[in-house]
Amino acid sequence: MPDAILFLVSQPYLSGKRFKQLQAGLSGASALPSAVVRMEGAGQSAMDALDRLVANQARDILIQPVGLPFSDSLMAWLPGALGAWQRDAGIDDLKLSLANDQIGDDTVLSALVASALAGADDARPVDVENGSIDGKGWDDVPPYRDHLLVCTGPRCTYRRAGLLRDVLNAELSRQGVMRQTLVATTGCLFPCNKGPMVAHYPAGRWYALNTERDVATFVETVLVKRRPLSQFVIHEANTHDYA
Repeated sequence: MPDAILFLVSQPYLSGKRFKQLQAGLSGASALPSAVVRMEGAGQSAMDALDRLVANQARDILIQPVGLPFSDSLMAWLPGALGAWQRDAGIDDLKLSLANDQIGDDTVLSALVASALAGADDARPVDVENGSIDGKGWDDVPPYRDHLLVCTGPRCTYRRAGLLRDVLNAELSRQGVMRQTLVATTGCLFPCNKGPMVAHYPAGRWYALNTERDVATFVETVLVKRRPLSQFVIHEANTHDYA
């Protein structure tokens, strides 16, 4: 019998408010100590959550994927990633178990359908008269000097990239370059083993930024002083820009 549960949520387009709602619901429904983290986007990583559960004396942790369906690719990758964390943790009596997702659980699927039908009267009618695919303010590209692509794919997020965006925003503001920098989070950019990472354009250099200090150095050197930071570069495209 597990003594703690870690819920891994895979849902890229999830607001902070909705995630907190899901987090509260899952934690409230669990009789065991639990943690809820995202596999994509901002926030605490799975490794940090495991560290915290173990620090609170959990020794038999069930890892439950949350997503219908959960990615086949992630399900194939997670056992190795979790095994690497467990090996590095070096705790002899620690057990991790990875559960299946609920796509094959008829009880869960039936409950989902029943809930949808029960709430049908509260569903919002589609407004045909005012329908539009265009959103307010989505016509023009904001003014910027530098374009940063922050990878928040699941493997980089597992490597703590979810906290990178928050630290990056804080440094851009602190060092006075927020208004000239367009920051976009992305899905997987492919060199997952080098993450967490940021791609900088128009220079075309991709940087591995592993610590808060790395982020501060990147902003100061590349975006403020306009110089490349060669020790952090993991890929360089053909461009003619200087930094």
